[in-house]
Amino acid sequence: RDNHAFLLQAEDKNMAKVQIITAVTLDGFLPKAEEKLMQWVKNTPKGFPYWHERSSFLIPPDYPFLDLVCDKDRTGTSCIYLAEISAPLHVELLKNLSRYHVVDELIVYLLPITAGTGISVLNALTPDYWHLHKSVVYSNGICRVVYHRILK
Repeated sequence: RDNHAFLLQAEDKNMAKVQIITAVTLDGFLPKAEEKLMQWVKNTPKGFPYWHERSSFLIPPDYPFLDLVCDKDRTGTSCIYLAEISAPLHVELLKNLSRYHVVDELIVYLLPITAGTGISVLNALTPDYWHLHKSVVYSNGICRVVYHRILK
């Protein structure tokens, strides 16, 4: 079957969606909080606030994983759980959500800078298949990409 069939299968499920939003440098590291472009992502209506407004529940880094799985299965498709990965503590949350294939949508803001070192965000993801759903490039060079997980 093709990728679109898998996406349709995912959309037919009658359960909530888990979204991840994050920002990374071109070399895949978590940007420093004080970085000007990171501040733009965290504060502009086109950045993280856009997704916060549309989510039903923000997943804190210490939220019990088993509770999330049970809640996700009980709630309908209109419920969106959102995990913001913007600090070192949050990367462990991403690892756990990804390890158990709970993430349905991955929203990445790619900042046009390199860090050279730091905390690797995308290495926290376990191997999976993703379909590019949307992409947008902003005038400051930031690129937002939205991926949907493909069910196999």
